[in-house]
Amino acid sequence: MFTAVADASRRRMIARLAHGPATTGQLAELLPISRPAVSQHLKLLQDAGLVHTTAVGRHRWHELARDPLLAVSHWAGEMAARQSKAPPANLRKERHDPAR
Repeated sequence: MFTAVADASRRRMIARLAHGPATTGQLAELLPISRPAVSQHLKLLQDAGLVHTTAVGRHRWHELARDPLLAVSHWAGEMAARQSKAPPANLRKERHDPAR
C-alpha cells in the first residue's frame, strides 16, 4: 500500500476519489500523463486494495476503498503515540554509551 501511495499521480487520483467515484477519463483529465498510464496507475491502486472498479456500459467507474486507508491511519497513529513516549535520542545514547 505504501508503494501505491508513493507516487504523486496516484496520490492525486486518491485525493480526487475521496470526493466520490470517477471514470478513468475523469481521472485522466487531472493528470499530465497518457490515459494508458492512468490505467496502469489505477491497476496498481486496485492491486493494493485502495480502489474498486466497476464497469457500467463503456465506462469504468473507480471508487476509493475506505477500510485500507483507515487501517494505515490507525497504524500511523499508534506509531506516533509510541514515538511520543520514547526517550529523546540524546538520552538513549547516554544510557547505552559504553564509554560512560
